[in-house]
Amino acid sequence: MEHECDALPHWLTGSPSGETGHTPAAYHSAVSAQPAYPAGTRQPGKSAHAAEAPRASSRTAAGAAPTGFLTLFTEEEIGTPSPAARRAAPVISPLVRFGSAQDRIDFVRQRIKQLGFDSFSYTATRTSAHHKTMFVLTSYESQTWLTRYFRERYFELDPRVASASPTGLPFIWNTADMRADLPRAQMRSERLGGLIDMLEATGRKSGILTQMPLPEPELSASLCFNAEIGNPRWMTESIVAETLMFAHTIHEFIWTHAKSVIGLAPEQQRRVTLSELQHAVLRAVVQGQRDKEIAYFLGLSPHNVDYHLRRLRQLFNVRNRVQLINVAQGYVS
Repeated sequence: MEHECDALPHWLTGSPSGETGHTPAAYHSAVSAQPAYPAGTRQPGKSAHAAEAPRASSRTAAGAAPTGFLTLFTEEEIGTPSPAARRAAPVISPLVRFGSAQDRIDFVRQRIKQLGFDSFSYTATRTSAHHKTMFVLTSYESQTWLTRYFRERYFELDPRVASASPTGLPFIWNTADMRADLPRAQMRSERLGGLIDMLEATGRKSGILTQMPLPEPELSASLCFNAEIGNPRWMTESIVAETLMFAHTIHEFIWTHAKSVIGLAPEQQRRVTLSELQHAVLRAVVQGQRDKEIAYFLGLSPHNVDYHLRRLRQLFNVRNRVQLINVAQGYVS
């Protein structure tokens, strides 16, 4: 269970050091100027009611409610999908074949190295008019990096995320170009300069970032592969293509098997009431059947199938067939 709280997880509360243990002076001024970003943590031994009282008192003392929260999760928390969960998935990811989370971690790390990268991060973000929630996979990033990135609130102005296409196309970045594009506004330039300095100091000088849409309009996921090599020319077309394919593999696995663990399971699954025919159409869609196949096996006309699909998209609040499959697979299973 996730609880919004006013403190970061224990390893995010200390003064972050660099990759070699050195704490830059710029960090201390940045932390004093920026409030800590509230984090969502799992506390299985406490109920939501038990946790609410101290949170309420601390917020009152602070004089303001937090503006968002951060939830960290690991591959171990995702665990190994059950056979039923694997069968319910619209696409069988190669990541489900591993018998343990550690085997999956070892494979992903090895593949990241094979592609030429040194670290990888996955962040799903839910954004509304007044609130932002971030879900961060920590298994492939250093705690030092995560500590500084969120304590100094660099996620608010990271130009890599801002420049990436929301449609899943890869964005190739490097710190030299980021530094050349620094804005003239002094305050923003200083903060972005601090982010670039931190990227270079921690061996993140180039990489590929891709943003992938999720079924809910306010949800998106960012996947970033980082390398110590500063010159981006090493990322050939074949490397970019293989990286993008691997990113899709990771994204599909996390969205399919981790969304309930990290609190991303769509609310629509618990509210939608379907007729027997609608349920049959939905099951056929999740199983990958085409419209003509659905019409043939259910004894419907193509027009009726189209009508039911449009109605299902409305009920599940999605915009296309892929989103309908992603949202509805848990409902069908």
